[in-house]
Parts: sequence; C-alpha cells; structure tokens
Amino acid sequence: MPDIELTERESELLSEIAFRYTSHDELRASLTPMAALTASLLERGAIPEVRLLYFTDPERNPGGRGKSRQQIFERNGTSEAEISAHPHFLKYLKYFIYGPDLPLSIVAKFKETMSFSGYLTAGDINDLVPAARAAVRSARLSPHEAAEEFHK
Repeated sequence: MPDIELTERESELLSEIAFRYTSHDELRASLTPMAALTASLLERGAIPEVRLLYFTDPERNPGGRGKSRQQIFERNGTSEAEISAHPHFLKYLKYFIYGPDLPLSIVAKFKETMSFSGYLTAGDINDLVPAARAAVRSARLSPHEAAEEFHK
C-alpha cells in the first residue's frame, strides 16, 4: 500500500505498473504509466523531499563518485524527460511511492523516534540499532540490501 497520497488517476496508473514483472513485455507495458505517474507526482509535489534527494543529491549516493543517481542516468545518455520511462527507474519510483522496503514494525519505530524532533540524532540511531538488527534477522533480509533500505 502506498504511503503517500495518490489521486484517483495516479492510483489507476499505479495499477498498470508491474514492479515485480515476469517478462520484458510486462516491463515494457509499465514504462508509459510509470512516466505519467512520475510526472503527476512531481507536478503535485507529492514525493517526500528526502526520497527525491536520494535520487537527486550526490551526497546521498556514496558509490556514485560524486554523482547523484539522476546524474548517472544523464551521464549514460538518458535525458531528463526519458529518465522516468527508463526500466532502471522502476526501483526509484517504487521507493518514491512506498518508502524503504523494510518491515512495517521497524519503519513505525523509526517514525515514532523521529516524531519527537523531526530527525534522528546519533543517540537515536544507537538506540535503534538493536531493533534494526533484530528486524533484519527475523525477516531474513540480506544485510547488504537491508543496509541500502535503512540508508533510504
């Protein structure tokens, strides 16, 4: 279930996107609604800023050698208008809409901790580490993939 508010039209577009596609045809069929949904969300300012920064800010891409994820698309010849219809953009759109792919209990715990000040302090993070590790183990998540989701 999306954790951002969608319009009726955006919900329709979302239903046409196969985030877990099983064929190239299914992926190809998702590209047009993916671009339309992204345009609508950006136009409305519906994507939380922190999620957009994950894509646009070079500082939030430690492996990017000084480039944001968006700049890497552009460096590889994908123009700004084409990015949201690129097959590799699918995972970013999923994050924009659903947030990090973590167990709901751990997301709720992080949100609750942040609700007091609006951000996480180093002390907050130290307090949350045991819960995060337990969530990774209990959900049998790959530590590498879970680390990326926690980074988000």
